[in-house]
Parts: sequence; structure tokens; C-alpha cells
Amino acid sequence: MDKRVKNVIIVDDTADNFGGTAQIAYITAVVLRDRGYNVVYFAGCGPIHSRLDDFKVVVANEQPFLESVNKIAGALSGLHSKKSYDRFCALLSQFNPDDTVVHVHSWTHALSSSIFDAIADSGFKVLVTLHEYFLVCPNGGFYDYKKHRICHLKACSAKCIRCNCDKRSYAQKLYRVVRIALQNRSIKRAHPKFCYLSDFTYGIMRGSEFDDGMPCILPNPISVEGELSLGVPSEKNGYLFVGRFDKEKNPELFCKALSSLGLPGTLCGSGPEFERLRDAYPNLNFLGWCDKDVLANQFKSNKALVMTSSWYEASPLVCLEAMFASGIPSIVPETCGAIAYIRDGVNGLLFKNGDVSSLCEAISKLEDSNYYEMLCESTRRLLPSLQEDRSYETYANRVSNLYEELYV
Repeated sequence: MDKRVKNVIIVDDTADNFGGTAQIAYITAVVLRDRGYNVVYFAGCGPIHSRLDDFKVVVANEQPFLESVNKIAGALSGLHSKKSYDRFCALLSQFNPDDTVVHVHSWTHALSSSIFDAIADSGFKVLVTLHEYFLVCPNGGFYDYKKHRICHLKACSAKCIRCNCDKRSYAQKLYRVVRIALQNRSIKRAHPKFCYLSDFTYGIMRGSEFDDGMPCILPNPISVEGELSLGVPSEKNGYLFVGRFDKEKNPELFCKALSSLGLPGTLCGSGPEFERLRDAYPNLNFLGWCDKDVLANQFKSNKALVMTSSWYEASPLVCLEAMFASGIPSIVPETCGAIAYIRDGVNGLLFKNGDVSSLCEAISKLEDSNYYEMLCESTRRLLPSLQEDRSYETYANRVSNLYEELYV
């Protein structure tokens, strides 16, 4: 049967190749184009990356709101951008709501919730993939950036509003509380279908005013076409950290654990904590930012990937990348979105968030060669099902079906 939806408008804060959300938005555009959809990209700001050369791209603003020269104007636009509204309405006027779906990936940094008013006023169906927690949490992370720990307060409750948890300032926190109130009013008008990345992320947002009790789970896709080089478990040595060097990713926990155990460790990434940690831990190997070929080699040579994020990281794909490249297990905190596919004692190990002793205990288990070989074997048995579940083909099928269901 012919599909009703012919056109898809992908909406994201940026048209550049920056961050995981932008990558998934781009992949969505590509797999839909390959399925025969007419795909248009609506972005909050540029620059327009060359990978979008084959798409029509409309950019609403010159830069993210926080980077505006006029800070007051930028702040007001962040609450409700008239420019985003006008330009999106102009784009939507070129399409028919009966065969066009809007798929939103992000909006808080350079678009604002005015896009939902444009969608509502123009009468379009909309699907929203929730890559972060900005739908319910003012700072988008359920994380206290002052105390560097997960926040368990009810979002936007009186206690939440009084808590100075924002990375920048308490004034910024109050601004974001106002923003989320205005945002939710606009979102309600558009009646979107929300997609959560996993049962884990749904669990974090369960009970919000937008929760209908029937969550739609749409896992992020990942390329499964690369060469799988399993290697010999006994020839692998050392542990690998991949990520940004900031407090939320907590690379120092990795450094402390490996140094305490006297084991080799390699860190790939960059960020504000890089130089300090490199100087403090000369026993470890700091590679800086690495391209995909260097990462692939690191996945093949190390025994396991170690994630140390101290916040509710929504959908880290690096563990899947490591498994798909070389079949190695991952060690992840029990409060991380990777637990959607990392099963304790099957294809990885879990440890207590921020607890160096718990992390050391998990790493020490992999130093038992028999246990490590068993874990590698069970990890590799899971690969076919994981690859099918996260393939571009499966993702395209899921998204296409969701678009059609919007009209039922």
C-alpha cells in the first residue's frame, strides 16, 4: 500500500556537524531520502555543513541565542523567537499538511518553542525525538551542575526552582524555568507524538504532563557496515575512555581507577579538563580528539570501553561503536542510558555512579582472563541482534511507520 506521507521536514537547532543530536537528525534525513521521501532541513543556525549539500536547507537565525551580541534580544528570542516562527511558517506554507510530517530533534538552543506554534497554526502533524530532557527539566539534564551530581527533585517544583543547579548562574536557572513554562504551552498546541530513546530515558521523564502512559521507544541508529575485527581476547590490553573532558563525563574517575589498579589506560577526547588531567596522570595515555580510524584501532587493541558519565546520559552510542568494531564489552555506570543495551555480566558490567571503588571492582573482574573471555564470547553472541535493532534499515522502518500512524 502506498504511504500517505511524501514529505518530511527535519527540524534541528543546527545545520552543522556538531553533537550527537545533529548526527541523528542528519541520519534521519539520509535514510528517509533513500526511501524516496522529499526531505527538507529546517535549522536554527548554521553554518550549513557540506554533508547537507544534497538537501534543501532553511536556516532561521545567525547563531544560537546565547551567542547573540545583544544579550537581551537573544534571551527574549530564546523564550519565543518571532524570526523562527515567521521563517518556519513560510516554509510550511509550501507544503500540504495531508502528506507532510515535521520531525523535530531539538529546538532550545537556536529555534525556541515558537516552532511548535508555527506547526499548530499551520496544521501539520509532528513527531518529536527526545534526545535530552528539556521537555521537563529546565537545564535539560536532571543534573546539579554546581554539585556535580544527579538531581532527584521533581522538575519545576518549588524545591527545583529554589535549587541553584544551572551550569551558568541562578539567574539562568530562573530564565529556563520561565522558558519551560512558555515552551510547554506552545507544545500543547501542536499535539506532538513524543519518541523516547529507550525505556531508561522514558523512566526519567515518566509522569510528566506529556506522559500518556504509552511511551513510544525509538532507539538511535548506528552504522553497522564497518568491518568487524574481533581479534583474540588474550591479546587485548588496557582500558579505553572516549568522550568530552568535562565534569559531567567525569574522565577523572577513569584516571583514578586505572591509576589505583596500576593498569594501562587510554583517553580519547578533548575539553576543559584535558590539560589538567593529562598533567596529573602521566601514567595514562592521552590521545586528544581522535578520528574514526584512530578510534577503531583503539577499540581493537583495548580490553574494554569504560564510561564514567555522572549524569543521566540519554543515549551514548560509543559502547555500540566499540562492540560493532571489535566485540569488546563496556563498563558503564548504572545511571547511564547505555544500560538500555549493556546487560550486566552479559556484554558489559555496571558500577555505582561516581564510585571509584565500584569501578575498580568491575575493572578487576576483567583482569581474570577466563571471565574476560567468557564476557567477550557472550558479547559477540549478542552482536547480530543488536546490529539488526540499531541498523539504518530498522530505524527507517520504525520512523516511516510512526509517520503513517500520525494520521490514524
